[in-house]
Amino acid sequence: MRDKQVRAAMVQWLIPTAMLLIAMVAMFIDFYITSSETAQAQVEKNFISVAEGYASQMAEKITFMQQSGKIVASVMGQHSKRELGLAEEVVEALAVETDSYMVIMSDLEGRGVNQDGEWVSVLEKDYYEEIKAGKENFLYLEDDGFSKRGAFLIIQPIHKMNNPEETRGVILMYYSIEEFKTLMKKGELDGNAFYVMTDISGQIMERNNGINVSFEQDNLWESITDEDAVKRAKVRMQNNNNGSVDIKDGEQEYKLVYVPVGVNDWYIAMGVKESYVQKAQNRAWNDTKIMLYKLILIICVFFAIIIIVNIVSRIRTYEQKRDLADKADTDLLTELNNKAATERKIKEYIEKYPEEQAVMFVLDIDNFKRINDTMGHAFGDEVLRTLGHDIRGEFRVTDIIGRTGGDEFMIFLKGIKNDAFMEQEARRMAQFFSTFQAGEYVKYSATASIGAAVFPTDAKDFEGLYKAADKALYKAKERGKNQLVFYKDAH
Repeated sequence: MRDKQVRAAMVQWLIPTAMLLIAMVAMFIDFYITSSETAQAQVEKNFISVAEGYASQMAEKITFMQQSGKIVASVMGQHSKRELGLAEEVVEALAVETDSYMVIMSDLEGRGVNQDGEWVSVLEKDYYEEIKAGKENFLYLEDDGFSKRGAFLIIQPIHKMNNPEETRGVILMYYSIEEFKTLMKKGELDGNAFYVMTDISGQIMERNNGINVSFEQDNLWESITDEDAVKRAKVRMQNNNNGSVDIKDGEQEYKLVYVPVGVNDWYIAMGVKESYVQKAQNRAWNDTKIMLYKLILIICVFFAIIIIVNIVSRIRTYEQKRDLADKADTDLLTELNNKAATERKIKEYIEKYPEEQAVMFVLDIDNFKRINDTMGHAFGDEVLRTLGHDIRGEFRVTDIIGRTGGDEFMIFLKGIKNDAFMEQEARRMAQFFSTFQAGEYVKYSATASIGAAVFPTDAKDFEGLYKAADKALYKAKERGKNQLVFYKDAH
């Protein structure tokens, strides 16, 4: 009887204990599987994050080059095709400001000039048809056709300012594929990973083998035996998603992660040794909490670095854009505002201060054609250059001074408070040419005919004001030149 009671008591305790053990084993197995899957997912996510960092840097470089090219194309769209000097200067500036190893400004017939001021032709290049199309494009070139270098080519069309539908030429920026290797910085994965630049079709554009990997083909997908994995990867790439796939090179297995660059269908793929992947997963599983804390810290530091780099990059980009904008607004000969900048700034002032009195002077150098014909165009340029320098020093820095034509200048004096001040400025403008001389060895006393119009008395917009000043200028020429005439006195 007692044995039966003992056995019954043992059964009563054994069953709950067994159930608890089974539950604990089940929980342990579930925790093991969940932790293992979480570790695998986390490790894969870390690898993708590394690859995304490289892709982001690549995209940032190419995007900056593209934006710089757009600015220069916009500038060139405002100028005549004959302004070769300006073309050479902006091409050289674009090469200096970007990572392009070569920049060419070409017409659609394949004739162009590079950053060294040399005439080049892209007519016979394999990619000429893409250039001839005159559309914004990104190309991968196995051979740039000049130096037998692999390159990423950015094609930026130049549209005519008055007709955006008309393409007058293209800017070609060549970014060396070799630069791809410099982005792959040494770090924790050094010696355990390789990097490939590829597209959806699997064509390998460039590789940076941190470890010895020899693909039998120049196509990434042809090196993977798992056809289903290749199909899944292609579908994800077509949807512009990142992902991973297991590959094998000889006896060595790899975890391959791929992320879009954000340009065309280009991808950066990173292959990590499976042995390293296993070690990383074990570390993640063995000490999940510590890894989580470290990961949070790393993410914070990473984003802090990204923010700092982004701020610095934005500051640099802003400064570069500002320099390019200043160059776009500047007349190269006189260093005054060019015609477009002069007109824009005056319009902005008129719109902001519609009731504030101002005066516009429009002047032409008297007999400038004769100066060019008798003393040469170089001396004529010296006259214009000297006039630009002297007249800039004569007026306030807040006034708008620009060269608006061959020998035509425009001066817009702001904040004319009363008629006495206006008369004073008019006398100073007229007396300026009584002492003006140009030429380093041969001094030439140039004079000018000047027309003046008062805002808002004579006109309330730029076009009307310019017409009034121009009419006064015509009257000054009729009266014998070398004088200033106000619109109100030109009737």
